[in-house]
Amino acid sequence: MKFYNTIVLRKLLIIALILVSNTQIQAQRTYTLQECIDQAFKNNITIKQRELNQRSVQADQQQSKLNLLPSINGQATNNYNIGFAINPVTNTTQNNATFRSNNFAVSSSVTLFNGFQNINNIKQQNANAKATDADVLATKNNIALSVSNVYLQVLMNAEIAAARELQIQSTAEQLKRQEKLYELGGANKVKLLQLKAQYANEESQLITAQTQLDQSYLTLWQLLNIAPDPNNKVQKPDSATTTNLPNEILNADFIYKSFLDKSPEVQAAKNRTDAARLAHSIAIGGRSPRLTVGGSISSFYSTQTQQGVGTPTQFLIPIGQDISGNPSPYFTPITRYGSSEVVPFGDQFDKNLGKNVGFTLSVPIFNGYQVSTNIQKTRINQMSSELTQKQTEMDVYKNVNQAYLDFKSSQKRYESNVNNYAANKEAMTVAEAQFNLGALSTADFIVTKSQYLQAETNLVQAKYELLFRRKVLDFYLGKGLY
Repeated sequence: MKFYNTIVLRKLLIIALILVSNTQIQAQRTYTLQECIDQAFKNNITIKQRELNQRSVQADQQQSKLNLLPSINGQATNNYNIGFAINPVTNTTQNNATFRSNNFAVSSSVTLFNGFQNINNIKQQNANAKATDADVLATKNNIALSVSNVYLQVLMNAEIAAARELQIQSTAEQLKRQEKLYELGGANKVKLLQLKAQYANEESQLITAQTQLDQSYLTLWQLLNIAPDPNNKVQKPDSATTTNLPNEILNADFIYKSFLDKSPEVQAAKNRTDAARLAHSIAIGGRSPRLTVGGSISSFYSTQTQQGVGTPTQFLIPIGQDISGNPSPYFTPITRYGSSEVVPFGDQFDKNLGKNVGFTLSVPIFNGYQVSTNIQKTRINQMSSELTQKQTEMDVYKNVNQAYLDFKSSQKRYESNVNNYAANKEAMTVAEAQFNLGALSTADFIVTKSQYLQAETNLVQAKYELLFRRKVLDFYLGKGLY
């Protein structure tokens, strides 16, 4: 029975290990460079801020077009008046009378001409919208280059850590061999201790390499704005991508000229220069006469507007007096009612309905030099934008030349490290064979191996630096980063 229970426990343990292993495999994710860049675009705060600014400018752009439409406004008032009043029907007076009045109006106006300010405003907002579009693209380009750089650093540190792992395994085998030889009396203790010291040194180098790898991973996840996870890794590209780097025959001037028209920074600066020029034109339009057309429909209602109720009675009353003060011989008929009531709202609204249309020409004569000051300030802003555009073009020229110089330098450094690594690798092969035969001292072997490890590290660093420098040039040449 106990044997059966042991078998069951073993089976359950194996199943649990399989489930844990499957869970780890499912949780692990391998990111390509494209996925890293897409993730950065999705989560980067700076890009989101640029996109919000883009949406705000697009709203201004839409509003500039809507400004061409006529304005329509409605108005309604409700007033109460308390005081002396005369009944227009009974002709009787009232003290502390309370009556209500309402006014209703719908008015509309549209600008026919204002010195082309509305048209220039539309053009200005279009230029601003293009500038913000370029800002978003420039931010994405910078983020993509940063992600590519860190991504390659991860690959570089991973390759260095893997190389250190292989080297320490080789040293461990040599240490085991020396320990056996020492036990058999074929090696002295000094040689064994020197080899142990070398093994400890390589352990330290491995720990440093793994720490640098973890740090580069952390930097990458922070750049992608995702939580660090030790199960997440990056995909290593094909070896041809990292080793087959053809010589670049294009010069820096060619790269600059081909990139200048595509540079989002330059495009943004050009559009802002256009926007500043249009702002100056809008300011000049402030000196122009303004022609507007407007119209309105209105009506009113009042409780003082009353009508007689009942059977009317007509009277003749004299009109004024003669020169002697006697009543005039001329009479006018007056109709009177015994009581009165307020004329219904609908009747008053129709009777009091009025319409008007008119044109207004406004000519600016003097306004405290506000228009002149605005013209002067917009002209200064235009000149500043032109200088900014020029500075941006110079910065792009400097960056392209620096990128080209960095590429050529890294290319030479890579070629030099290839030769240095090949020589040190051959020396390491010979030294290892001599050391195993006892024909080479431990100190000389350690020196040779240290030089080989350093040459290997330098080659890996030079390779990935060259790859990044080439990607920067590919970016300036309009090629994709992945």
